[in-house]
Amino acid sequence: MCLENIRPMKILNLRYFKNLSLSELGLVLLIPLASFTSHTWLPVPPTMVLFLGAVVCWVFLQLDNQKSKIKNQKLKTVVIVFSVFSFYIFASQYLMGAGFRHYMGAVFAPLYLVLILMFSERASDDFLKNLGQKFIRYSLIIFCIEAVLRYANSFHNILLSPSVSSIIFYDFKFDGPMYYTSNAVAAHLITLLFFMFWWCHTYKQSMKKEICVALVLVALALSRASIPAVVIGLGYYFFFRNADWKKSLAVLFSIGVLGVLALWALRYFPDYSFQSKFLIFEEALFFYQTTATISNILFGVGFGETQHLMTHYAHNYFLVYLMESGAIGLLLLSVTLLVFIKATNGKAMLVLVPFIIQTAAESQTFLPYLYVIMALMILQTLRKPELTRKPLWD
Repeated sequence: MCLENIRPMKILNLRYFKNLSLSELGLVLLIPLASFTSHTWLPVPPTMVLFLGAVVCWVFLQLDNQKSKIKNQKLKTVVIVFSVFSFYIFASQYLMGAGFRHYMGAVFAPLYLVLILMFSERASDDFLKNLGQKFIRYSLIIFCIEAVLRYANSFHNILLSPSVSSIIFYDFKFDGPMYYTSNAVAAHLITLLFFMFWWCHTYKQSMKKEICVALVLVALALSRASIPAVVIGLGYYFFFRNADWKKSLAVLFSIGVLGVLALWALRYFPDYSFQSKFLIFEEALFFYQTTATISNILFGVGFGETQHLMTHYAHNYFLVYLMESGAIGLLLLSVTLLVFIKATNGKAMLVLVPFIIQTAAESQTFLPYLYVIMALMILQTLRKPELTRKPLWD
């Protein structure tokens, strides 16, 4: 599989849609274009529109009780956990009066995984594998376009500002077509990159060209957090990719301890962006020590509200959920990550390790690509399709 061999998008063929079952149509709506998002240039992410179409497919499936049931007990458990997580976010945010636009991404994103697992009961392994390949290909195309538009927009803004005496890399980090900053672009790409490594190792397919394209796109994102994310992610891939979920958790704990020690050693590194990450934690601690109520501690202040409490909003993936959805939200988020790891027998760590490192710099709450990737990894682990081709990337 390589980029120049991409055929015209079969997914746009109306005859192709006509031959799909409702479950297959739902999967087609959810998986291939999960990266087709925009938080900046479009009022609603296009993938969210497709998600709503998948919800319609699910509603029609409920009319047939036999077709709507999940037979695999492990998949059913995963579905319940993520449904509870999504419901908690909705209920807690609704009761505190938070704006729906602020938390709808956090509610909808886990439901991508829920719907994929439910639809997958009536889809073949080959069909799912084909959609996974499309997801990788289309994501790379989308991010190539994103990089071109972001740099073109940046150069346009520079030309309109004759007072600018010199060009610095910060000029190319903001106001892209998908995310407000390129740190979020890098988080998306890092997740996709290590999913491709997992795909190569699991399905024994060569994706060298796609991986090279992804690495170039990561470099163009100009996110310094991507350097440790890629380096540590590759280290985990080459040395621990065959570890089971218990060993994976031990390795994750070790990486976390080493990461905290490294950050402490670099506490006074003379860079404002780096120092701002420490400022965020200091302001969060000050908030909990002075003005936070019991309700704030348990249920959070509401998604999007930390920008009114801090110089910068919470940024860090875990801190965002702690402050904006409370200790209960963070606990449920941690449970979902543990479910990822256990349901894939540790393989989810290949993606989660670099993802967690990258999102220490900046995170979003609408992460459909993460849940699509985890759903595909969980399904491959639990369904165990036959893999017969010779490895080409090891």
